[in-house]
Amino acid sequence: MEFEQHVDNRSLLRVGLIGNPVAHSYSPRFQQAAFDACGIPARYELWQTGESELPARVAALLAPQFLGANITIPYKEAVLPLLDVVDSLATRIGAVNTIVHRNEYLYGYNTDAPGLLHALVELGVGKLREPHYPAALQSDDRVNTKEASSDTARVARTSQFDGIYLKDTFSFAGFTAVLLGAGGAARGAAFALVNASVEQLIIVNRNLERAQRLAAELQQESSCQVFCLNDPELLIPRPTSLIINATPVGMHVADKQGIREAENACPLPVEVLARFAPDTVVFDMVYNPTQSQLLCQARTLGLRAVNGLSMLLHQGALAFTLWTGRPAPLEVMRSTLL
Repeated sequence: MEFEQHVDNRSLLRVGLIGNPVAHSYSPRFQQAAFDACGIPARYELWQTGESELPARVAALLAPQFLGANITIPYKEAVLPLLDVVDSLATRIGAVNTIVHRNEYLYGYNTDAPGLLHALVELGVGKLREPHYPAALQSDDRVNTKEASSDTARVARTSQFDGIYLKDTFSFAGFTAVLLGAGGAARGAAFALVNASVEQLIIVNRNLERAQRLAAELQQESSCQVFCLNDPELLIPRPTSLIINATPVGMHVADKQGIREAENACPLPVEVLARFAPDTVVFDMVYNPTQSQLLCQARTLGLRAVNGLSMLLHQGALAFTLWTGRPAPLEVMRSTLL
């Protein structure tokens, strides 16, 4: 197996986070703990990367000691043309957050989408049909874009996280999901939910046209009812609702002045939140701070309020399995985030 060849060829393996900024990331906490718990001689690093440095940084992952990388803001879209193979779900979402170095090729995946679904199932939202993570991509599933020039050649024919995997693994039948945002994070959540058979998806975004474009893409591969709103005041709560914030509103970000909030406003007015039933789950992808204004307001109203740490954990566990071909020590990883 290729992973064992990595271990044999280098005493210390390397994997890291590519982005700008990266200093605030929690990923080194649980990924290093996972490598250590499994006895894998690897180091998880933070790789602050400027835009002009991105191609060279990605190309460097082809060196024998690199298992791959995680990708974060602002490069989840920019890395796609730099890879040899892109998983079909990641292609449709238009974003990669995990790169795997295997058999002298770089594979791109989006583990954010299935990571979200795993996190929601842990909360009792939806059902898990197959209680295991997929194994690493096998070498005969490869599409060689070093010898092919078309855009479609960058899509792996056999996908780890395609619609079939999501349909076979998760069921969100009967749920109505209210998705705040239509950007990259929202796209991942939207494709994950419609492939997991969510009954209705309501996209709330200030730019209505952007939301409608996303809805049109979703309708091409699902019979799910997708609605778009640019004013949250128009929301009419439905039974068995789930609210997901996929905007950066309320996030702590690092800048030259230290830590600040991306925006002070709550992405959903409190008077709109108050319309939802007490069993509604409000899931905020933001995990820093752990208690965003949205979650505080939801909790005050008696709603179930959950931050994005569980999604971070599960997307990271899926990445670990892709890098190593081994089950992730989930509880070891979880303990570092408590």
